[in-house]
Amino acid sequence: MTTTPKPTTSHSAAGLFASSLGSILLLAVILVAINYISGIAYLRADMTAEKLFTLSDGTRSILGKLSDKTRLKFYYSKSLANVPFGYKLYGKRIEEFLGEYVASSRGMVELESLDPQPDSDVEEWAVKYGLAQAGLPTGEKFYLGLVAIVADKEEVIPFFTIEREEFLEYDITRAIVQASSRSKATVGVLSPLPVVGGAMPFPGMPQQGEDWLFLKELRKNFEIRKVETTATEIAGDISLLMVIHPKDLPESTLYAIDQFVLKGGRAIVMVDPACMADNLVDQSNPYMAMLSRSSDLGKLLKTWGVDYNRGKIAADMSMATRVNAGPQGLFDHPLWLSLSADAFNRESAVSAKLNAMLMVNAGALSKTADSQHEFIPLLTTRESGSQVDTHQLLMPPAEMVRNLPTSGRRQNLAALVRGTFASAFSEPPAQPAPEGESEDARKQREAEHAALRQKHVAKAEKPGSVMVIADADLLHNDYCVRAINFFGSTLLQPLNDNLAFISNCVDLLAGSEDLIAVRSRGKFARTFTRVENIEREAQKRWQEEEKTLTSRLEEIQQRINQLQSQKKDGERLILSAEQREEIDRARNEQSETMRRRREIRKLLRQDIESLGTRVTFFNLLLMPLLVAAAGVYVYMRQNSRRGMP
Repeated sequence: MTTTPKPTTSHSAAGLFASSLGSILLLAVILVAINYISGIAYLRADMTAEKLFTLSDGTRSILGKLSDKTRLKFYYSKSLANVPFGYKLYGKRIEEFLGEYVASSRGMVELESLDPQPDSDVEEWAVKYGLAQAGLPTGEKFYLGLVAIVADKEEVIPFFTIEREEFLEYDITRAIVQASSRSKATVGVLSPLPVVGGAMPFPGMPQQGEDWLFLKELRKNFEIRKVETTATEIAGDISLLMVIHPKDLPESTLYAIDQFVLKGGRAIVMVDPACMADNLVDQSNPYMAMLSRSSDLGKLLKTWGVDYNRGKIAADMSMATRVNAGPQGLFDHPLWLSLSADAFNRESAVSAKLNAMLMVNAGALSKTADSQHEFIPLLTTRESGSQVDTHQLLMPPAEMVRNLPTSGRRQNLAALVRGTFASAFSEPPAQPAPEGESEDARKQREAEHAALRQKHVAKAEKPGSVMVIADADLLHNDYCVRAINFFGSTLLQPLNDNLAFISNCVDLLAGSEDLIAVRSRGKFARTFTRVENIEREAQKRWQEEEKTLTSRLEEIQQRINQLQSQKKDGERLILSAEQREEIDRARNEQSETMRRRREIRKLLRQDIESLGTRVTFFNLLLMPLLVAAAGVYVYMRQNSRRGMP
């Protein structure tokens, strides 16, 4: 009988060693392969609720169209110790966000992060580029700006303020677009108001100051050209015409606007039934002055399919803005409309991301019954909206509110009209013959009119777009911005989305539609909502206790004053036993209330600390335990398989 020899112990050990060595080598190869693959396939996942670190489709589209290399030079004083903590975090987030541009640009965007230390070459270049220096209480200066460079063209963001955090992507993308563009589109501005700086709206009026702020913003992206209110022709190189408060325009100017639209030009028309910014009227007769503040575009609006009554103002008590009415005090003004989320058309790129606007004495728009054009409302009142006559502005505030209709419907405050428009004129308007006109002058005038008839366009060849907004005041600085002090410098901070709205309108009709998609985004800093709810609930209870205490102390003080007034003059400084008892009672009640408040705050801390303990347990203990349990399960499962025959 032959027996099979068993393997020796040395052979078993050698086999085990070889197996272990092979496993180690295989693991090393896997690790190297993973590192190599991760290096060439850089994958990221944005887990934030609002996708704050994900570039919008508009930005990706712009980056995909870049034909020249773009250099982004990010100046951030990260080594400066006294930079406010909020700006330290914000600077780091901006740097990380700029990395997304590089990763999504197919190699067309390069990022250079620079730390402009004092008296360095980097700081010297920052000053040459025009970056803003923010002063600190210590006297130091810090930088947080960007320069976009394409070939020999530069676009500068002087300083990233936290107040514009929601516009971070828009500001960066706009800088890239401006640096990459070879020319700017031209926007014409036609208005009797001093919108364009240095304008003289009427003979004898004083020279005006700077551009309105919205125009300063538009100049960053577009060439601005003033068009006179007596113009008889709109230049063909104007991409977009803004007609702001067109009050009493001559027929020849209306015809010029009509023909501009029919020849493919696009227009933003801002009419107003009672323009507060119109200070050029005679104030001696309030009624006539009120009527003189209205504007209209005559038959042009009807031809475009828009109904508008210059004698009516949109009203909505549910959107009323609290204003100071002088002797009448504060009251909720139903004609000063504070637009909130439900007032914006969320399906339009112009208004989809807006949240708040202010419109003062705005008119109402609607589509004419026989219009075949597309009428897209952008801004509306609520269902409680109505219309009131302009003369009601002369009423006392309380009477105006009493006269409002009790029911209503949505009123359109702004709309986009699209269609193949026809002319509002059968032929060019004839020029009136001046008194004492000579024969030669008459022949020249008739020849010019005949030439206009030859160039007259009766109907557009292709569809066009016109934006109609029933308020001009929304552009005025008083209703859209406020001045703030920022480290010794005056900055204008938006009060609402008025500027964003008009910028969206201009971008849509004259500029890049891709920029509209990146107009606004959420904030990077997110609060702990659960903690805020706990604090809010405790604060509510504390305020109720404080209100009760304050009311009781006032009653006691009134009682003390009453007792004091009953004493004789010589005894005013001596407290009676009744007074001392009242004061002691008040002090005891105050101590008891303070004790109750301490208890509430103690409960607040306990709730927050309990929540923090649970989060810490989940992060530091529970998750590692779950990972360990999964590892043990996999290990035992594999061992059980190896033991199977």
